[in-house]
Amino acid sequence: MPAATAFTTAESAQGRPIAQILLDSALPQLDHLFDYAVPPELADDIRVGQRVRVPFRSKERKTFGYVIGFTERSDFGGELSPIADIVTLVPVLSTEVWRLARAVADRAGGSAGDILRLAIPTRQVRVEKQHLAARAAAEADATTPDAAEPEVEEPGTQEQGIAEQLVGGSRLALTASHGPDRLHTGEWVGGWAVQLARTALAVHALGRSAILIAPDYRDLDQLRDALAALGHEDVVRVDSRQSNAERYAGFLRARDPEPRVILGNRSAVYAPAHALGAIIMWDDGDPVLAEPLAPYVHARDAALVRAEQESAGLFFAAHARSAEVQRLVDLGYVHAQRNPPKRARVVHADASLAPDAFAGRVPEFAARTIREGLRTGPVLVQVATPGYAPVAVCEDCGDLARCGVCNGPIGFRVIGRASCRWCGEYASDWHCRTCDGRRLVERGMGSGRTVEQFERQFEGARVLLSDGEHPRERVDARPAIVVATRGAEPLAAGGYRAVVLLDAERLLSIETLRAGEDCLRWWENAAALTAPDGVCLMASGGGPVVRAFVTGRADEWLHGELRDRHALRYPPAVRVASVSGGPEEVQRALQQLESLPGVDHLGPTPLPPGGIAKTPQGLVRAIVRFDYGHGAEVARRLRGALVSDAAGSASRTRGRASGRARPEALRLRFDDRGVFDG
Repeated sequence: MPAATAFTTAESAQGRPIAQILLDSALPQLDHLFDYAVPPELADDIRVGQRVRVPFRSKERKTFGYVIGFTERSDFGGELSPIADIVTLVPVLSTEVWRLARAVADRAGGSAGDILRLAIPTRQVRVEKQHLAARAAAEADATTPDAAEPEVEEPGTQEQGIAEQLVGGSRLALTASHGPDRLHTGEWVGGWAVQLARTALAVHALGRSAILIAPDYRDLDQLRDALAALGHEDVVRVDSRQSNAERYAGFLRARDPEPRVILGNRSAVYAPAHALGAIIMWDDGDPVLAEPLAPYVHARDAALVRAEQESAGLFFAAHARSAEVQRLVDLGYVHAQRNPPKRARVVHADASLAPDAFAGRVPEFAARTIREGLRTGPVLVQVATPGYAPVAVCEDCGDLARCGVCNGPIGFRVIGRASCRWCGEYASDWHCRTCDGRRLVERGMGSGRTVEQFERQFEGARVLLSDGEHPRERVDARPAIVVATRGAEPLAAGGYRAVVLLDAERLLSIETLRAGEDCLRWWENAAALTAPDGVCLMASGGGPVVRAFVTGRADEWLHGELRDRHALRYPPAVRVASVSGGPEEVQRALQQLESLPGVDHLGPTPLPPGGIAKTPQGLVRAIVRFDYGHGAEVARRLRGALVSDAAGSASRTRGRASGRARPEALRLRFDDRGVFDG
């Protein structure tokens, strides 16, 4: 079957009676184009990019698919089945998004259909009709004088210069300054949001579309407020929190043939965009930007591919650069902005100066900082973990308590009620595996217990909690102690008078390859919430990561970290792929890579049964490491092994209930962030 021809959304069959269709299927063996005949009654209406229904395996059984292209001949020797009907006349799949989906799926050893399910929201018939009617009315009124356009604030010189570089195809990295900004509407947002909004509007003013990507809804809300305050309210939002109707309406507006500012979370990288000028990404190191669905493509990687394909600019901005972006900077592929960012005043409370001051949850000099800050405004205290006590141990022997269901750690979410931090199972019948003891005691302090202590220690002060179960987006300028877990810190009007960072040792001891860079990101993001004349206090901890944060030399630390990872062949110095399944399936997949230079693997090693994903017994995992230059070939060979395993599974699944995947089936995951976590 010939490859799909290049197309535009206006291309129709026009004498080419064969359509090439990508089936909407999760089966890896169906991830290629199928030829279907175009019946005469559909020839005038069918277009590339439309969603259609086609027969598959039998005339009565129908499945959905997308029209990828047309051709005059087929390599299939038999009679082609005709397309059953057109689902929508709107070509929902653009050429740019199709090329992107195919490229990132191939890079990750996955299926293009899985990417398209992220890119194209569920069709809403009423929304589609309303949009088409509005477009027709707008075209009919195109000859009438335009209404007065809303006044848009002119971008600053710096943002204008950045926009011109981006439209020219530059790839830039910016370390954003600390501190909040007050909009003329009275709202407070992070200064980074104003700078990124101005940059996006400067790109739009040059007649190009800009895609703004941020990790979560709080970041998106700040960008939305900044764009509106700058006079641009016609923003297309692509957000997982929206209803299906809102998402589809935004999708249709994004595909209109005019420049747009598109704002969204990780899936926004796949949004259709007319004349794309730049992709602007905030805080790419946030794990929320890693797609949890197969083929697990990180938004940053998809943005790199799309910017290359469409000759668009790419702009990474953050308070702390990720290791991946630092690698690209070191290679010269991404250029770092030279203007030094403004930073809050950061102070390190060295325990060696006053060792007796560390008797309680908060050192005395940190308590003084909190009291001084409370005189004039709010104070932020960042803690490591939510809940009451993050860890439970056996009272008799002191061993860490583990869940009997999934082997996860047991902690106390509330006083006196222990439960697993992974699966949530209550530890009502718990017994120690070491000494058979049955009594649990608390260890450590979570956010809830810290609030309880602060209410006693700072009597009369208002104490607020912000964590995953008690989220707060903003607090006012009144004095208050805000206890927040990392990543859940609310924005304070005017900024915090003081930011106190606790639990540095606990955060740095997290068993993950990325502990250091994650800590830098958590601490820098918290410090950025400080008022211009406030102070950020690192209340404990020491070592190179803490020194890099206190001195503002995170980039130097990252550069050294990458040098060490090169020596050890750890990501992102190399790419990795996790290959899991039954021992025979994994071994067959690894055999496909034996002749490739620059490729090695760790394992296979047994996967522990249970866990959050309820892993069955007897499965193994191998970690394949390979240089970036071999990525395409490694993905092709492992994908071939996956397809062969899936295609040959029919004889091995006889007698199994339909719809149930074999536990030992091969599974692939490229560039897994947690592959070297403990």
